[in-house]
Amino acid sequence: MSSELQLEKSAVSNSKIPFIRSQNLPGIGLTVVIGLIAHSLGKDFPLIGGAVIAIVIGVLMRQFLVVPEVFFPGIGYTLKKLLKLAIILLGFSFSFSEIFQLGINTLIIVLVAVILGIGLTYFIGRLFKLKGNIPLLISLGTGICGATAIATTGPILKAKDEDIVYAVNTIFAFNVLAVLVYPLIGHLLSMPDSMFGAWAGTAIHDTSSVVAAGYSYSTEAGDASVVIKLMRTLMLVPVAVLLSIYISFKNKTANSDQKKVKMSKVFPFFILFFAGAAAINTIFPLPSSFIEPTTFIAKFVILMVMASVGLGTDLKKIKSVGIRPLMVGLISSIIMGAISLLLIIVLF
Repeated sequence: MSSELQLEKSAVSNSKIPFIRSQNLPGIGLTVVIGLIAHSLGKDFPLIGGAVIAIVIGVLMRQFLVVPEVFFPGIGYTLKKLLKLAIILLGFSFSFSEIFQLGINTLIIVLVAVILGIGLTYFIGRLFKLKGNIPLLISLGTGICGATAIATTGPILKAKDEDIVYAVNTIFAFNVLAVLVYPLIGHLLSMPDSMFGAWAGTAIHDTSSVVAAGYSYSTEAGDASVVIKLMRTLMLVPVAVLLSIYISFKNKTANSDQKKVKMSKVFPFFILFFAGAAAINTIFPLPSSFIEPTTFIAKFVILMVMASVGLGTDLKKIKSVGIRPLMVGLISSIIMGAISLLLIIVLF
C-alpha cells in the first residue's frame, strides 16, 4: 500500500479524535522542524518560497533517508487535520465583504471547471484504456479535491485498493508539481494576484497544494485561492450523493445501507468554521494584534503541511504506477489548468 494512501487513512482514523494523541507527536514534531528550516530559508530565497523548500526537504528525506513508521501517524495528521486548522485560522483575516467581491462569475468558473475537469479526465482515462474505477477516481481527484475526493468516493464505488493507490499516486505527483510550476508560470505571465489566486484555486487538485501555491505567490493570491478552493471542495458533497444514488440504482439495492452516503463523513465541516471565523471578523473587526499572529501561525502550519506532503512522496511508488496513469494525470492537469485560465480571463 502506498504511503500516500497510508497518510490518507491515518488522517481518516484521526478524524474521530478531537485532540492530538501521543502517537501523532513524533510526526508533527518532524514537520515542525522542517517548517522552521523552510521558513528560515524562505526568507533568504523569497523567489522560491518556504512552501517549495518544505516540500523539497520532505521529498529528499523520504528518498534518501529511512523515515521510521512511528512518524507516519503524525505526518498524516498534519496533512489533513492541521491543514484544516490553518484554513480556519486564516478565516479570521477575511470578511464576507471581501468574499462576496469575488462575485457570481467565480461560482460559474468553479462549476464549469469541475464538470469539465471530471468529464474530460474520465474520457482521457478511457482513451488510454485504464481499467476498473481508475479513470473515474482520477477524474474526481482532478476535478474536485485530489486525494480527499478519491478517499471519499472509493468506498462508494467499491473500488479495489490497488485502484485507489493508482489514483492517489497519480494525483499526488501533480500536486507536488503544481506547487513548483504554477507560481513560475504566474510570474512569467505577470498575472495579477487575484487572478493567480483564482487560477490556483480552480485548477490545482489538493487543498494543501492550492494554499501553498497561492501564498507563495502573494498574500492576496493566497486569500483568493483559499476561498475558491473551498467552493470547489463543497462540490464533493453533491457528487458523492449522486454517485451513491447511481450505484444503488445500478445494482438495484437502493435500500442497502452499505451503499448510502453518510453526510457527516462527506461534508467538509471545517468550511463552516472558516465561515464562522470570517463572520466574526465581519461583525466585529478584529485588531491587527490578533490577526497578524493568527495569520503567521496559519502560514507556518501550511509549511508543516508541505513538509508532510514531501515526506509522503515516494517517487518509487509513483513510478510503479506506470506510464499510462501518469500520462492521463499530466494531460488532464494541463487541460484543467488551460480551461481554468481561459474561464478566468473571460469571466473573472
